[in-house]
Amino acid sequence: MAIAQGINWGIAQKVDVISMSLGGMWSTPAERDAVNKADKAGVTVVAASGNSGTPKVSYPAALPTVIAVGAIDINLKKADFSQWGPELAVVAPGVAVVSSVPQGTGRESSVEITVGTKAGKVASSTFQGAREVLTPETNELVAVGLGKAEEFAKVNVKGKFALIARGEIKFSEKVDNAIKAGATGVVIYNNAPGLIQGALTEDGSVLPVAVFMIEQTVGQQIVSQMSAGQAVKATLQTVATNYSAFDGTSMATPHVSGVVALMKAANKALTGAQVKTILKQTALPLGPNTANEYGSGLVNAEAAVNAALQAK
Repeated sequence: MAIAQGINWGIAQKVDVISMSLGGMWSTPAERDAVNKADKAGVTVVAASGNSGTPKVSYPAALPTVIAVGAIDINLKKADFSQWGPELAVVAPGVAVVSSVPQGTGRESSVEITVGTKAGKVASSTFQGAREVLTPETNELVAVGLGKAEEFAKVNVKGKFALIARGEIKFSEKVDNAIKAGATGVVIYNNAPGLIQGALTEDGSVLPVAVFMIEQTVGQQIVSQMSAGQAVKATLQTVATNYSAFDGTSMATPHVSGVVALMKAANKALTGAQVKTILKQTALPLGPNTANEYGSGLVNAEAAVNAALQAK
């Protein structure tokens, strides 16, 4: 009912576009009626396809007059969580999208690696459920393979940072083993290009150690330097900001809603059907797209606005 009320309020306010970063498995009669009224009133509704990673677009995105939006990553690949299906119209950036949050509640990770007298910051991410390090902490790194219990038994990490490779066992198990061994922090290096984020606890609790991730090549280089007898230190910090990176089709949807707003500003007379057609016709095709995982492709603001200007 709240969704229908929100749409109806938008119609009453004579808005041009309604952006809906929400969805569910079905729609109610009131929701369908509100969406139909919006279309008749010239209001374009844009909605998220959903984050379950299943071949079924959620509602209200799946309704015929709504523009369903999926998510892609920085490499123009479909995000694992992005739902798809025949109703999907277009996709937009939806992985690690920098978003505003209440002041001071955002968190960014900072990792600096020191080898001898040379120090430099490296790309990093952190995990929900890890101890925050608002004041920088510097400590020696100790390589512990994949972070299995038997590997920790072979090294001394008490009071130090454990350097662990991603793979074979869960992050939470690696960190638990590090805690039991007395490590004060954990640096995990990826086993694939790039960085990932995630949660270490399911109940919202906070672990007593800081946990950061660095890139695969950086971690491998550090291990090589250690094998050559060099001591390596890491400085870890959790930086409080006004922004945070989020994943979701909810992040992708506002991208498309903004493009629709530009199109309507360029040509107020566009109907909902015209807006949807133009978005799909001007999108950058992506693939493989055998099951419409990408819809018509990546939304293209410039091409869509130019087409809107020419539409009659």
